[in-house]
Amino acid sequence: MTGLVAGTRVGKDKLDIHPDGEDRRLTGGRDGCRAIAEWSGGKEAGRVILEAAGRHHRALLQSLHVKGLAACVAHTRQSRDFAGAGGRLARTDRADAGVLAAFGVAFADLPAAQPRRSLLDDPGDMPVAREHPAGRRARDRQILSGPGDPVPRSRLPRLVAWIDKAIATYDREIRKLIAGEAGHAESYRVLMSIPGIGPVTAAALICWMGELGSIGGRQAAALIGVAPFARDSGGMKGARHISGGRKRPRDVLFMAAMTAMARSPDMKALNGRLRERGGHHKVALVAVMRKLIVTANALLRDGRMWPARAPG
Repeated sequence: MTGLVAGTRVGKDKLDIHPDGEDRRLTGGRDGCRAIAEWSGGKEAGRVILEAAGRHHRALLQSLHVKGLAACVAHTRQSRDFAGAGGRLARTDRADAGVLAAFGVAFADLPAAQPRRSLLDDPGDMPVAREHPAGRRARDRQILSGPGDPVPRSRLPRLVAWIDKAIATYDREIRKLIAGEAGHAESYRVLMSIPGIGPVTAAALICWMGELGSIGGRQAAALIGVAPFARDSGGMKGARHISGGRKRPRDVLFMAAMTAMARSPDMKALNGRLRERGGHHKVALVAVMRKLIVTANALLRDGRMWPARAPG
């Protein structure tokens, strides 16, 4: 690696950059992003390390990409664990920029990130937008199903009907975006063939788990957060627990596993075997989730549909 490493904390209204012990603060927005890109290019920065901040860091990533500069996106948990290990407990934007710079120096093999398209033009953003009305619909339906007379006579049923239409619109747009790319369309067809995986889960895995089909089964399970990690020390054998992973696709996979246990003989049998051995319901459920994601990864890798028996 040549040049310095610059850590950048991206906020809504301001941008803090920390290259080689120097602190700079710029205004946010596109002007600030362009200014950082020009300044970094003039300083011949080898890499710029960003912390994932949703839409806020995407504009800077795009500006750096246009300037031909390498930018790496660090996960918040990784950078904070790194800061804690070094005794850096203060949390300010300037301090975080310094932590990101040190993180980039310590982990020189961080892969460069590629910019994404704008909000709602990228299929990965559409399910995020869908989450908000879906959550509101679930809460409103719970209210409607409760006891009492005032609620059914209120405007709530009409609001739920309006939300249903909004969600249906999102679903159509997601399917349109997926169908517009041949690779995504084929992946969608393969995923939909797996018992328990419906349109929402298939779209979520395509949008949020783009690595499926190109990684190993254990990697897929760890990436989504259903891989058990050991807790052993000396002669002690601790219980295995899942940890980390991507929450959004894992939440969707949870519901798919519930459906699979009810409709798929294979998944129902897996759940039954684990429960007979004394396994907790949640342990069995996570095992079904892991089986689903490993199966999806194997089928996408081989370009096959769901068989009578799931691949091992």
